[in-house]
Amino acid sequence: MKKKLCLLVVIILMSTGCTCEYNLTIDNNTYKESVNIVGTNNSERNNLNTKIEIPVDKNNYYYGDQSTNYSSLGDIYNYSYNNGKLNMSYDFIKSEFINSTLVSACYKTLTVTNYQGNTVISTSNGAMCFDNYPEMTNLVINITVDKNVISNNADKVNGNTYTWNLTNDNSSNKAINLVFQNEEGNEKEIVEDTKNNNKDYTMFIMAGILLIVMLIVYAYVNNLKNDNDGVDD
Repeated sequence: MKKKLCLLVVIILMSTGCTCEYNLTIDNNTYKESVNIVGTNNSERNNLNTKIEIPVDKNNYYYGDQSTNYSSLGDIYNYSYNNGKLNMSYDFIKSEFINSTLVSACYKTLTVTNYQGNTVISTSNGAMCFDNYPEMTNLVINITVDKNVISNNADKVNGNTYTWNLTNDNSSNKAINLVFQNEEGNEKEIVEDTKNNNKDYTMFIMAGILLIVMLIVYAYVNNLKNDNDGVDD
């Protein structure tokens, strides 16, 4: 059935003084994405309480006239509203997350790639949602990852959650950068270490055997020499 589909950032920012919280939880190969928007007055709550189908893939998202009837393609975000708080969420697999519609609402480029046993997550510099929608007051981005983080440019770290605080004043020169180890990379390192250890033990064993053989040969030659000396006498 055809639904009227409005641009996501319009839904988020149609309220004056809007505050938005974006959460991403990385659990192995699952990227759990959600956005929370809180309405502070009746007008904002009414706006947020209008359910709209939002495709999770930015390539399926319609960027044309907001009044155009459009049939949603593919999966859509889960939508819930309770006590003035809107939540949209979806669980991606790693390879699909790069096309997230929620991320594309604020960043032109999202990179999720593997490099030397690590995963690198980065965005283009500058959150364009603040330029396009000056009504937005702040945007909080939380990324929670269950792996060892090697580097990041977060404003705050609490346990394994990395937080970026964006406002209209700092958004033009602020990118998201996070690098963490893959479990596959760690396992590979363990295997390599095990191989190296086995190789070292083998060398020690061979050296020990060679020493024993040399001692036996020396003893045999020495006994043979003593026997010969006895015959000569």
